[in-house]
Amino acid sequence: MEFYDFSLNDNVCVLRNVFKNISNNRLDNIITKSYTKKHQKGELILSKDNCTDALYILIDGIIQIGYLSPLGRFHAFNYYSEQNVINLLPCLNQQKIDYDYYAFNLVRVLVVPRHIIQNELNNNNILYQDVLQILSQRMYALLHEIKFSQVANLHQKVCHVLWKLVQQYGVSHPDGLEIKLKISQHDLADLLSSSRQTINKEIKKLVNLNVVFWQYENIIIHDLKYIESRISEV
Repeated sequence: MEFYDFSLNDNVCVLRNVFKNISNNRLDNIITKSYTKKHQKGELILSKDNCTDALYILIDGIIQIGYLSPLGRFHAFNYYSEQNVINLLPCLNQQKIDYDYYAFNLVRVLVVPRHIIQNELNNNNILYQDVLQILSQRMYALLHEIKFSQVANLHQKVCHVLWKLVQQYGVSHPDGLEIKLKISQHDLADLLSSSRQTINKEIKKLVNLNVVFWQYENIIIHDLKYIESRISEV
């Protein structure tokens, strides 16, 4: 992990994306008292040991969220690439997490010391509107995910994960849409709390239907409409 002074424009833009109801003067005050961290692939970003010390805001890169098994293998249950705060509740509520955030690739985060952001919130109640908006949006998304996981079958769940990966990491390709996030079928199995063998059978179905091309960590979606139609059945 390294500390860098990157372009202030990046920091201002990402902070403004989180706190939309802050004045330019107060925003400049936060920026001058914050700093940027750069994490190489595989480095630990956040854990229970440091999640309450400061507010971490993703500038760019992909974060892998998960936990270590008793055997020492990392199990990811989410990937995060949105330019937004990644530890809002742990920081503000001083509540430790029981999972870890790792850099999936080169990651930059803006780190705002907790006392700085808490002081801004205490002196500007309108900023709580931004906090509530973030929490309400995430709660809505979480409830939607819970509902989907309860009623969808495995084939629909696989399609749903692929659809989300396309929305976040899909780029145009001559044969369809390529998912630039390089994950394996083992990673997909972790996301769905399933075995690699079971997920492999589902991927083979999609491959035989010419919906997906999947070789090692290279994924190309040939037929997005098929995926969307399976999701819409839920």
